[in-house]
Amino acid sequence: MKSLLCTSVLCVCFLISSFAQDISFKQLLQLRTKTSNEVEQQLSSLDFIPYDADDIGNGRTISTFQNAILNNSTIQWIDLVTQGNATWNNRLSFQTQNIEKVKNYLSELKSLGYYFTIKKVVDKQIYEVYTNGINTIELITSQNRSAYQYDGKMYFNFAIYGTSEYNYAFAAENAKYAVPSIKSDELYANLVDLPIASK
Repeated sequence: MKSLLCTSVLCVCFLISSFAQDISFKQLLQLRTKTSNEVEQQLSSLDFIPYDADDIGNGRTISTFQNAILNNSTIQWIDLVTQGNATWNNRLSFQTQNIEKVKNYLSELKSLGYYFTIKKVVDKQIYEVYTNGINTIELITSQNRSAYQYDGKMYFNFAIYGTSEYNYAFAAENAKYAVPSIKSDELYANLVDLPIASK
């Protein structure tokens, strides 16, 4: 009887862990356009708990939600930057260390009509930028691929913006730091043959 109870508990834990790990990119895109309360409610159902919230000026707030399942290597945290009820310019970001999840998300972006637009290097970070004209996504990694090897892991950060807000906020940065010559085989977009915009 005791072993049956242990097995049942393990199955429930596995199911909860699997559910939390299966948040799609489409769900994340939808979160960006919701109010803070709606985001908190939806993330709570996916086992992400409020961790921190800070006022960052100009009426903007950053809220961090941490994955409640400690051994989950898919998404560790999700940040949402909001400004009152102006959900059109919410920014959502998250981190993963799972390269298979990165490939899955890039494949999903490809199926949703996204394409690669620019690569830039800012403060030793590499940014691959994807858009569909409505939303713009940055995939951010270290320029030095061994920089994070102190713990044997690579970190991948995704940031999601509305395209008009992204173009306004990052026009100068993109012009200054865009890599002029890009080798497609050095892009994460190449892992899933994500289309590349022609210049």
